Amino acid sequence: MILWLITLFMLIFTIVNLLFLRPLSSPGQTPATAVCIPMRNESRHVDNLISNLKTAIPEKVHVYIYEDRSEDDTYEKLERAIADDDRFTIIKGVPLPQDWAGKVHACHQLAMRTTEPYLLFLDADVTIDPSFIARMHATLSRERAVFLSGFPRFPTSRFLGKLIIPMQHVLIAQHLPLFWRKVKHPAFAAANGMNVLVERKSYEEVGGHAAIRTSLIDDIDLCRTFKRQKKITSLVQVSPFISCDMYETNEEVWSGFSKNVFKGMNESVGLALYFLTYYSIQLTGMVAWIFDPSWQTVSAALFVILARLAVDWKANGTGTWLHPLSILVYLTLLGNAVIRKWRRMPITWKGRHYS
Repeated sequence: MILWLITLFMLIFTIVNLLFLRPLSSPGQTPATAVCIPMRNESRHVDNLISNLKTAIPEKVHVYIYEDRSEDDTYEKLERAIADDDRFTIIKGVPLPQDWAGKVHACHQLAMRTTEPYLLFLDADVTIDPSFIARMHATLSRERAVFLSGFPRFPTSRFLGKLIIPMQHVLIAQHLPLFWRKVKHPAFAAANGMNVLVERKSYEEVGGHAAIRTSLIDDIDLCRTFKRQKKITSLVQVSPFISCDMYETNEEVWSGFSKNVFKGMNESVGLALYFLTYYSIQLTGMVAWIFDPSWQTVSAALFVILARLAVDWKANGTGTWLHPLSILVYLTLLGNAVIRKWRRMPITWKGRHYS
C-alpha cells in the first residue's frame, strides 16, 4: 500500500507540475540579437547547422561562431558552408586559460566580441524552427524575465541515447516545482545550455560567463548566478520548435552525462541519495507486480508509466516503454559519477581534461 501511495503521488505531482510548463508565445518582433555558438570538434554538425540557420534567422539577427581551436576540420567546413553570407562571423579561438572551462570561455569570448542588446546562446548540434528566435523574444517579454531557456526534442538513433537523453525532461517534470520557476532563489535554477536567451544588460550586471569560469554545467550555474542577483529567469517548453542531436556514439552519451549528472546537483551527496532513492522506488513500482501480483502492485507500475507518458507527451518525445531501462542506466550513471568524484578522477570532454 505504501508503494501504491508513493507512486500515485509521483503521478499526480508530475501531471500538475507539467501544467505550469508554459509554451513559447506566438512570434513577435525580433530585436537585434547576437546568436552565439561555441564550436569545438563539431565537424559533423557544420553543414546542418549553417544550412538551418540560413533559413531560420530573422532580420536584425547576426550569427557569431567561436571556432575553439578544433582538432578536426570544423573551421574549414565552416568557411565553405558560410561562403560569402555576411550574416555570419567566425571568431578564431585563442588558447584556453588554465582557470577556465572550455565552453564557458568560448561563450565569454562570444559575449565580449558582440554588441547586440540580446544574446542567444545555441549549441552546434541544434536545429531551430524559423519562428524560434521570434518566439523566444516574445516569451521573454511575456515572462518578464531576462533569462530564458528550455529543453529541446532529442531525436537520436543511439540506443543509450534513447534511454538516458529524454530523462532530462523527466527530471525537470518530477523535481523542479515549475509553478516556482521564476522564484529568485538559486535552489530553483534550471536551464539548458543548448538554448539560452539573455538580455545583455542583465548578463553584464551579473558578471556573465566570467562569473562561472570553471563550471562544467554552465547553463545551470549561469542561471544560479542570475537568481543570486535577483534577476528573473524562466524555463519554458521549447521542444516543438527546437531539436538537438546531442551525441554521435553511445560512448559520447555516457561521457557527456557522466560529466553533468552529479555536477547538476551541485555535487551534493544528500541530493544524490534522494534521486537514487526516488528512482529506485519507481523501478520497484514497475517490477513488484512480477513477484507479488496484486491490484496495488499493478497500479503502482501503471502510475509510473503514466507519469512518464505525460512527460513524453508534453516534450514531444518518445521512450515511455523504455522507462525501466532508462532508470537503470540513470541510477548507474549517477552512482558512477558520485564514486568518480569521491575518487577525484578527472573528467575528459572535447579533448580537454578537468579535475
